[in-house]
Amino acid sequence: MAETKEKEENPLDIDGSNFNPDMYLDCLLKCATLKQVMDKEAEVVTQSQFLQSEMQTLVYENYNKFISATETVRKMRTDFKIMQEEMNKLSENMNKITSFSAQISESLRESGNNVSRLCGTRQLLDKLQFLFLLPSQLNKAIEDGRYADAVHDYTHAQRVLQKYGNQPSFQSIQTECSEIIYGLKKTLRERLLSPDTSASELAESVGLLRQLQETDSSLQDIFLSCSESRLDQHLQALSAMVESTDILEWVEKCNNTLLADLGIIISCYHEMFQDKESTNIPDFADKIMLQVFNLFEEVVKRPDNIGTEILIRGLDKFFRKLQAMTEIIASDTMSNKAIDVVIQCINHKATIQYNSIQSQFKDSLTKVRQSLASKGTDTTDLKDILNSLQVYLMQKVQASLLDLMAFLQNNLSFGLKPWCAKAVAETCWKVISETMVNLSDMVKKMACTQTSNNNIPFELLLILAKLCLEMQESGVSTLHTHLLKLLEESAPGITVENKDTNSAMVHLSTAAQAALDAEVVFIGQTAAQMLRVSVLARDWLRAPEPRGPRAVCRRVVETLASADSAASQLFPTSIKPSSDSSRRTIWSRAPSSFSPLNRIFSERIEVFSPAGADRAALSNGALKVALKALVECVRLRTFGKHGLQQLQVDVHFLQQRLSCMGNDERLLNALLEDALASAQLRCVDPQLMEPSIVDIICERG
Repeated sequence: MAETKEKEENPLDIDGSNFNPDMYLDCLLKCATLKQVMDKEAEVVTQSQFLQSEMQTLVYENYNKFISATETVRKMRTDFKIMQEEMNKLSENMNKITSFSAQISESLRESGNNVSRLCGTRQLLDKLQFLFLLPSQLNKAIEDGRYADAVHDYTHAQRVLQKYGNQPSFQSIQTECSEIIYGLKKTLRERLLSPDTSASELAESVGLLRQLQETDSSLQDIFLSCSESRLDQHLQALSAMVESTDILEWVEKCNNTLLADLGIIISCYHEMFQDKESTNIPDFADKIMLQVFNLFEEVVKRPDNIGTEILIRGLDKFFRKLQAMTEIIASDTMSNKAIDVVIQCINHKATIQYNSIQSQFKDSLTKVRQSLASKGTDTTDLKDILNSLQVYLMQKVQASLLDLMAFLQNNLSFGLKPWCAKAVAETCWKVISETMVNLSDMVKKMACTQTSNNNIPFELLLILAKLCLEMQESGVSTLHTHLLKLLEESAPGITVENKDTNSAMVHLSTAAQAALDAEVVFIGQTAAQMLRVSVLARDWLRAPEPRGPRAVCRRVVETLASADSAASQLFPTSIKPSSDSSRRTIWSRAPSSFSPLNRIFSERIEVFSPAGADRAALSNGALKVALKALVECVRLRTFGKHGLQQLQVDVHFLQQRLSCMGNDERLLNALLEDALASAQLRCVDPQLMEPSIVDIICERG
């Protein structure tokens, strides 16, 4: 700004307001050359011509505007003169009107006072007429059932009656009105006690009694007592509907009758008595709602209401109504109970799910059992049966989890609540864990039944054992991962803690071991019973010369081979190759190797040890039970020469056939050695045949 101001004050600035042409010309002549002076002259002439041309252009362009503005100003002057004359006339007329108005008011003042007195007298007469007609109006309103109008008229006239009731003219009116109001109070009390009175009529009756100066304490008790009797009728009607209607119809009826009346009763109570801090209403509501919740639980448990869709729709309507009720009733008990109702429904649905899974799985096992009994192991693919059972079980559990996710729908009043997501997660895991526990218990029960009654196919025990192991290794973790995925899709953003799967896995592992042990004991005892009967029923002392292995040995081999074939379909084979020394025939050894001293220092064989989950362990387990029974039975008999040789042939036959099945040859040879050694010790003439002769007899047999 300082520079601009200094520039404007400069006398040499040709565009400034303080320009001095003489000083500018002197300065220019002193400082510039002739050529510069001539150029400056040409520049000034050019700028002057340009400015003059622009000025002429502006004059031409605005000439018409200037003319139009001049004409407009001339017209405005004419119009203003006309308006001034009219305004003067208006002012004169207003003055005349004012004077006439003052004259009229002065002449009518006395008449106005008379009219005011007459109006007051009219109002007084109307009041007196109202008082004289009050008894008849009260009676007519009561007869027509317009109790509110009767109370309104009485309370409107009550102040006047109380003030002038001692005067003779009003005393009779007050007495008659008091008798009528006494009868009205009696009628309202009878109306309260009537079972046909609705909740709105109850509230109206109590409100009218309060206007008639009834005490609040007695009215509160009467109101709640009559309301409870009214609600009890709804409860009885709802109780009668439990066994005959579905959950949607029951909830609709409950919402529109009992809960609607309860809401009206509580709202009217607060509105009439202004006693929101009283504990009467919460206790009253809790008492009624407890019965409602009990009836709702009975409805939910009916078989007709097990469908997920109908259950959720009914529950959603019921919960929405309960939420609206909690805004009216300041009760923590009711809000907590409403949440408990939803959680109980989720748990009930989960219970139905895993009971259904258990029942359907039992039916599948029954079909498998019948198929095994009719076809046998040779024509049945146990691997396919196992896969079908596992897929069926996994699909059923996954379908149940997906079904429970319906409780987390966005359009439900409780669908996105954190407590609901937590409840669904817990119940879903309960379905998984309970299914695994039920499977384990079922397998254990079948294993115990097999041990005691021998009426369950051993193939089924192998299938169930493998199923438990498969579920332990991958099934439980797969279902747990699937559950977390479903929860993430249905309730995004809600964190659910991971569940401990170890407990379910322990149950499955224990059940699998019980089934394997039962299968081993069954096969071993079956073969052992054959050997026991054949040994104890034969006279070994007078036995003929052996011609071949006995038929019982073939049956024993067939039994063990059948079990081994079934195990090979389901369990892996983990057999260590035996050394050449273990393949030596038992009778090629010196008789001294069967001495009691060597048997003392031989490796101890535990017969009933837990069975391993592979083919070799199962075969060896059954083999131990069968051959140990053979050893113990041999020790109870006395052998002759040919009896010992017959046992030698049987032992050689068993060694040849059983070693081909992949059994542990060291264990096989040890047990067969023990049997032959025991027979040799119990023989009166212990002479064994040459191995080549035994081979020939076995081949001929």
